[in-house]
Amino acid sequence: MIFPQVNESDKVKDKRLVSALKRREPNAFEQLVLEHQNRVFSLCLRMMKNPEEAEDLAQEVFIKVYNNLHRFKGQSSFSTWLYRITTNMLSSYFRKEKLRRFLPLGEQIFSDDRADERTRSYRDELFSLLNRLSRQERQVVILRGLQELSVAEAAGILGTTENVIKVSYHNARGKLKGWLKDE
Repeated sequence: MIFPQVNESDKVKDKRLVSALKRREPNAFEQLVLEHQNRVFSLCLRMMKNPEEAEDLAQEVFIKVYNNLHRFKGQSSFSTWLYRITTNMLSSYFRKEKLRRFLPLGEQIFSDDRADERTRSYRDELFSLLNRLSRQERQVVILRGLQELSVAEAAGILGTTENVIKVSYHNARGKLKGWLKDE
């Protein structure tokens, strides 16, 4: 697994931290950031070409979380709310930059001197093919396939139904498999 999924104890910890932050307890926000910064940054990094820009956006995400925490009602898990803010900010970033596709980082994320050339070539080809998918399909593949989130979590983050996630993921996988056969 590339990134650990949020488990029940993480949800309890998040509730405790959110409550502490709402009560303005010292270090609560720092603790919340420490708990989630790697997940937020990795999502930004997978979607953006530049690690520095991904880091900046991840920091902006946490500023937005801090400024809007009063809006978090707890109807979903905190991590779902956080991923939703992150994907919304990524969408805004790409819209502002007038970029129509998410750019893969390939070697920056997965550089491994032990990986043979064939594996690197296949991985690079796969990431290149991701750019051919629709924006929604790319987001679903990244959330479901690379971030290993559940259908429900991906639906919550993208603000859509579980059926839309299932169909998008199925269609995207089919396209990728077909394109890989053709290459």
